[in-house]
Amino acid sequence: MIWKMIKEEWRKNSEMYRGRSFAAFPFTILFFSLLWNWSAVNYSTITIETLQNFVYGLTIFLGFAVGAAGFSSRDAFKNILGRTNYLVFTSRTLPVSSKRLITEFVVKDVAYYSMMVLIPLIAGFLIATGLSQIHVIPVAAGLFVASMAVSTLFTATSSGIKVRKFLGYSSERLNPVASKSILDIYRSSGGFMKIIFSVGLLTAFYWVLVLYFPVTDMFLLNPLLSYSVIMGLVGLTVYNWLNRFDELDDYTHLPLDRSDVLKAKKEAFLYTAVPLGVVAVLVSGIFYSDNLILAVSTVASMTIYNMAVAVKVTGLSPNESLFHANKFLEYMIGVSIILVPQLYMSVIYNPQLLLSMTALNIFGVLIGLKVYRE
Repeated sequence: MIWKMIKEEWRKNSEMYRGRSFAAFPFTILFFSLLWNWSAVNYSTITIETLQNFVYGLTIFLGFAVGAAGFSSRDAFKNILGRTNYLVFTSRTLPVSSKRLITEFVVKDVAYYSMMVLIPLIAGFLIATGLSQIHVIPVAAGLFVASMAVSTLFTATSSGIKVRKFLGYSSERLNPVASKSILDIYRSSGGFMKIIFSVGLLTAFYWVLVLYFPVTDMFLLNPLLSYSVIMGLVGLTVYNWLNRFDELDDYTHLPLDRSDVLKAKKEAFLYTAVPLGVVAVLVSGIFYSDNLILAVSTVASMTIYNMAVAVKVTGLSPNESLFHANKFLEYMIGVSIILVPQLYMSVIYNPQLLLSMTALNIFGVLIGLKVYRE
């Protein structure tokens, strides 16, 4: 059963991430782990002990993520995944106990994700820092297994946990379909924390580069402004999640057409992505507060404009469309119309550029609002 579960996991991942090219995933992890650790050792003020603690922290998070996401968490129990089913649930139809299946599922996850993620991650660290840090291997492995076991145990019992209602379909603030899209994220594995975590991880990585890599002083002269532009791009992640749990066909029994559903998705996006970007910039003002007001307006403008491009290029299927090279190229060209000049001006910014950057921000907002009202 364990081998069958491994094949099932591979089939699921490879189908989601473009077939056999998914086999390159561990090599990608190895490359980025090696690149990060080697750069930190040679070009930053970060100590090896800090890098070691970072590996431990990432290992713990990986264990939690595997235990929840690999198990499909509450998504499967709450029927958010539709007709999707896995071998781990076959105790309902086959003469196999649920305890045995969950135990074998945990063993499968330890083997599968150790090969796919954990080993490449640690290998990149050891190659960059030397074999003197080999003691990291047993500690990281233990942390991974322990955190994954805790996460799996919590997930297996989470179907009975009541979810606090903060937004209903009858909300006067939003269109019912927009409310549903936000509720789907809230009810899925990790809720909004998965989005907040991704933004937090990007924020932490960016400010580590700014604060601990002296070489960044050459091309990040105004780090908060540059960060606000980058954060505007992160809004695409929110749009992907808003379209993750449903399709247009799910609304065919309702008096709604494609434009109605698309308008609701845009409304849900503005309700979530813009405040998220603004808060991220305000929090980052702790590290570098110069040009804070301009940075807030920039992230709002870039986020709204990003929505317009995503809607025009991908419609209601961003998760599939952006895997196609032509669609991805269209998206990048569309975003670059605002992104490139904003990044350039953020790097060389001085008070004389305030009017130009403000005008560019207003242009981005106007384009975004035009698409929103269509």
